[in-house]
Amino acid sequence: MPLSRWSLALTAALCLAGCKREEAATPAPAVADSGPAPAAAKPALSGGTHAATGVGSDTPAAALPPAPRAASSAVSLLKAVDPEKCEWVRQPLPSGEAVVAFSFGAACDRSMVSFSPDGKEGLVFSWPSGEGEVPLAWRVDLAKRTGAPLEIQGLPGGSGAGGQDKPSIEQIGFDTQGRVVAIVTDIFVERTPQKKKGETFITFEGKNYPVSEGAEGLPGLAHAYRLEEGGWKRFETKASGFESDLAAGSAVLEATKALVPTFKASVPVDRMPGAEASESAVKMLDAAFPGQDEGGQWMTLTTPGGKLHYRGVIGGEYLYPSAPVRWEQDGKLEELEGLSAKPDDFLSFQLQEDWLLVANFADQRMTQAWDTRTKKRVLSLEGASAPAFWPKTP
Repeated sequence: MPLSRWSLALTAALCLAGCKREEAATPAPAVADSGPAPAAAKPALSGGTHAATGVGSDTPAAALPPAPRAASSAVSLLKAVDPEKCEWVRQPLPSGEAVVAFSFGAACDRSMVSFSPDGKEGLVFSWPSGEGEVPLAWRVDLAKRTGAPLEIQGLPGGSGAGGQDKPSIEQIGFDTQGRVVAIVTDIFVERTPQKKKGETFITFEGKNYPVSEGAEGLPGLAHAYRLEEGGWKRFETKASGFESDLAAGSAVLEATKALVPTFKASVPVDRMPGAEASESAVKMLDAAFPGQDEGGQWMTLTTPGGKLHYRGVIGGEYLYPSAPVRWEQDGKLEELEGLSAKPDDFLSFQLQEDWLLVANFADQRMTQAWDTRTKKRVLSLEGASAPAFWPKTP
């Protein structure tokens, strides 16, 4: 899918550098309190530009080291091997050797990953950057650390870059029942919807889909396809607005609402975890950080180790998480040890058990983690994409 399809005002303003292509050099290893985690061994890749391999694919399966214990906490990351080769990495917490779960032939900054509801499988989807490229997808056995290409040429937009006024694949992921679902959008740029008897609609395969009057953005259709025996089957279509911060986009689909989360290199939109800070917290924060933009607001995220405050900053039509970020301890504000962030950087916050994961989508593209109870930083990794907690499995 052309990157223009992701060009929300927020993304354009905040992710110009963060969404650029990964550097060819392998990023530095994770830093934990006990010292740097050993670097993961690099698997061999073969089969051309878009080949995919499991770790040690040229080694007998019996010789592979055992997969990490599923019960331990870990972070999921995408790390670039070169501009068109990417590794899906599992980094244990609070420390330990990173393990490559899957290697694939596509750029990390154009890829998204998702986990099946039981955490045993993964999906990788990479959208094309321009003419002559095609979208790519793989289904991954996370325990065996092997994967296979997913056939997507049968989907609209599955065999090309999805140019203007052509359908394109927006995402591929698991639904809450573990089924593989593709979301396809067809945005009207030069085309115009039909009008008849005061109604505006788009016709698709003999059926009319009404377009709401005054809807934000460009009109178009959002489709949901499910991978079933025999191929992809469309099971939902709705008209919507696209390419505007306030446009509903593919979120109008019930199928989109039923997808498990996907994680990608570009900035997440409309994710402000926590709640508005209390009046007493706002007074304390305003006194500590005077001169904040009145369009923003202070937010509070409750962690197992206490309250974490951060500044919500306006960008486009949304507030987004940013610095300053502070712990509240005994009525006082304390810095996050070693946090790499400055005002107006786009941040994301995720919690799992005692761990806090903070991603910075600015130039340096940092992923960091803290033990919320001890307030100690346990992970600091530059250059990784699509950070998320690795799901726990039975």
